[in-house]
Amino acid sequence: MLLSLTVYTGSAIILALLGWHVNHREQRLLAQGGRELPFYSWEIMTAIAIYVLVSSVRWLVSWDYNMYYNYYICMQSLGIYSRENFEPGFSLITHLMSKAGLHFAFYFGFWAALHIVLLYYALRHHKMLLPWIALCIFLGPYYIQWMNTIRQSVAECLFIIMVEVATRRKFWIYLLLTLALTMIHKMSIFLLPLYFVPLVSFKWVKQWMPCVLLVACGVLGQFPQWIQWVFESLGSLASLLGYGHYYRLFASHNVVYTFGTWFGPARVFPFITCFFFIWYYPSMKKAFQGDALLSASYRFALIHIGFLNLFANTTLYMRRPGDLLRGTFLVMVCYTLHYLWRERKWLPLAVMALLNFYYIFYEIYKATFSPSTMNTPEMYHTFLF
Repeated sequence: MLLSLTVYTGSAIILALLGWHVNHREQRLLAQGGRELPFYSWEIMTAIAIYVLVSSVRWLVSWDYNMYYNYYICMQSLGIYSRENFEPGFSLITHLMSKAGLHFAFYFGFWAALHIVLLYYALRHHKMLLPWIALCIFLGPYYIQWMNTIRQSVAECLFIIMVEVATRRKFWIYLLLTLALTMIHKMSIFLLPLYFVPLVSFKWVKQWMPCVLLVACGVLGQFPQWIQWVFESLGSLASLLGYGHYYRLFASHNVVYTFGTWFGPARVFPFITCFFFIWYYPSMKKAFQGDALLSASYRFALIHIGFLNLFANTTLYMRRPGDLLRGTFLVMVCYTLHYLWRERKWLPLAVMALLNFYYIFYEIYKATFSPSTMNTPEMYHTFLF
């Protein structure tokens, strides 16, 4: 428990301080008539190095991690993959690294580096968010989830860059990035139609409408029987996207397969956070005037939470298309925290911090005093000692 608390909180504080320093250094330069600091500034490179180091020596902590670990070791020792349906890009990288004889720490360090480099590069023009990004990643659920669902999390981080591409109306670049992502995680094909989300005008939308839609998604998600009709309509498309198993379950009226998700903090707190987004968005839009990333992140963050609540009582795999937007929810959380800090709205800031920084402490407490499995993703284990 002590090791986990030290690693996660220590990493959060160090990366937050580095983010604060690079942002203030850039603001001083801009005030003196200089230019933005480059992405490869020493603070950002140091933050990336720490993130990769912490991630690479992490060991045997969850189901998905153990799965990737076993596949990698199997490839090294036997020269064959024990799973054949991995995407070609992911398989190629795994094959090359295993054949090169690299220790598994380099393998997981590579994926961790890809996550954090993509995220920090996406925010290279928004360095004021970096301190909040660091706190949210390590104290919230992001780091744990990213280092578990490795392929999917690459898509989550790259999608933030794709949002910027979409706001600049660079469709062909967006298309190429989407196709490249499908070589890592085939579900990324769902990102293609989302290109148009930041481009559509929603001036007619009133502030109360997103609230109503979120509540409607939460209520409808309590009655998953409607999913059966969706699967019967999708048919072969579900099989093509890798959901054939679930299609057969639902199409055969086996709605018993669905399971209930209880209203715990992990579900309720992000839902409440969205109402902070909705309430403060008009003010943030004025404060960050002309910031296209803010506007796009706001839309995708609401879609993310709405989708997850809509499919809350089905399966984890049904919710994964919505998980691809998790990075934009993270960005929107950081915009809101930064705005509340800047405007000195201390009480809302404290509530937002509680809603988004509680996760790691709560999960470590549960894993320590009510352990459900031997190796939980919340507990930090390392092969070094």
